[in-house]
Amino acid sequence: MGAMTSRNGLMLALAMLVAGAAAVRPLVEQAVAADDSRDGQGKEEKLNLRPIIGIISQLSFHSQLGDPAPKHHSYIASSYVKMVESAGARAVPILCDMSPKEVERRFKAVNGILIPGGAQDLRPGQPFFDTVSQLVDLAIAANDKGNYFPVHGTCLGFEALAIVASANHSILSEFDAENLPSSLFLTDAAADGKSRFFNSLPPQVVQHLQTRPYAMENHSHGLAWTAVKENPKLHDFYDVLSLSVDRVGQVYVSTMEAHSYPITGTQWHPEKNAFEWTPDKDIPHHPDAIEVTQEVANFFVSEARRNFHKPASQAEEEDLLIYNWAPEYTGKHRYKGQEVDFVESYFFPPAKELEAQLQQRRQHRSAAEAAVERS
Repeated sequence: MGAMTSRNGLMLALAMLVAGAAAVRPLVEQAVAADDSRDGQGKEEKLNLRPIIGIISQLSFHSQLGDPAPKHHSYIASSYVKMVESAGARAVPILCDMSPKEVERRFKAVNGILIPGGAQDLRPGQPFFDTVSQLVDLAIAANDKGNYFPVHGTCLGFEALAIVASANHSILSEFDAENLPSSLFLTDAAADGKSRFFNSLPPQVVQHLQTRPYAMENHSHGLAWTAVKENPKLHDFYDVLSLSVDRVGQVYVSTMEAHSYPITGTQWHPEKNAFEWTPDKDIPHHPDAIEVTQEVANFFVSEARRNFHKPASQAEEEDLLIYNWAPEYTGKHRYKGQEVDFVESYFFPPAKELEAQLQQRRQHRSAAEAAVERS
């Protein structure tokens, strides 16, 4: 154990040196108290007080077996929905197999995109990856036009963001970091006071993330710290904010933030601390770990309040919201020793079926409204 600890320390020290990491110390003295209601001149900033977050669904882990969603369906773990709701936002599902036209229509109705963790094929031509790519392109184009639009990726979402920015579909490496709650080692990019993500978190939360295993890591692939330096496109797009170490001493990027866009990614799962309860995982549930979930949610929703997209009508808003769906209890073990990932999940039929249902509903509504006008 002593030899392994020494090796891990050596690997991390080398990575921190090359990556320009700050000394591992509490960031309390450097934290900036943020006031989301004011701009840089101290003037009241206009905020969207009805923010909506689009959350991308995923196809079943095993399409033939229908796990965790029924066969041919997609799913969203309810922990992501609960997280954005806990910070005062509502959720709209964006099905990964929706047409590009419908994806863009939903993009124009929401104020931020959350790309969740899970297990999907991150290659062009695959529904989840193609939808992520389209939404990231739409977000970048919106921001380039002065339309502030945030995106956050968690675990798989983090990895997808790295692939999209690098244009390298083999940039990820294998890591032994499944079920591994960890601490974060902040880099100079996080410690210089310029990071939107870490500056938004209360000082004690930043300190706890550095000194306690409150970042729930649960992945077998990730982004090596060397890969960022070796890929100019990725290096030019993202700042590496934190590093972490897997079980065998390999160093990987655990938090990143775009230089010029409100796009952030965490390889770790902030939503799990408060909203996932499977006994198969060592998820941190200490009150201070729950605060991590809440403050990351607060950060992302506060970013979304700076965007003013909205559905075309109240009726459209009501059609889009996830309230039209009921979560199912997927955390119940059907047999002793079964591994489950999510306490609750939302399941969605194939996108073509859903879009046809929504179109029919709109036609019926239009006919009813026309009848009322005639009377």
